Amino acid sequence: MPAVLLPLLCFIAFLAFAPEAAMKFATWFLVTTAVVRVAADKAVGLETCWGEAAKAVIWAAALPLLAIFGLLSFGLSTGITQFEGLAAIAILVMLSGSFVAAFMLALHTSLKDSAIIASITTVASAAMAMLVRALA
Repeated sequence: MPAVLLPLLCFIAFLAFAPEAAMKFATWFLVTTAVVRVAADKAVGLETCWGEAAKAVIWAAALPLLAIFGLLSFGLSTGITQFEGLAAIAILVMLSGSFVAAFMLALHTSLKDSAIIASITTVASAAMAMLVRALA
């Protein structure tokens, strides 16, 4: 239960300090959650509730962020700040893998099903972000 209250309290604080940005974020979050539900149902055949889909969206935002923080920590401790060639590809694979793993953890799906859901969600989320920016 406390895990549900923390994001809710953060959103209320966000709403108090930046109401327009908070409403845009809420719109994006709800549409992305709906896309996860539809993608899981239509593309994979998995019925999910709103809570599971919302948890998947939160995990999909948190795990790549943790991977980036780990990469930044590695860069600060070793002094390596630029990645080229194979190292850059490895970083992209790590970020993609953490994104897909978020759907695997939240929805309890296979790697292939999670990759399909992640792909559909990424396209829809990017389109929604561009639409919100265009309307602003």
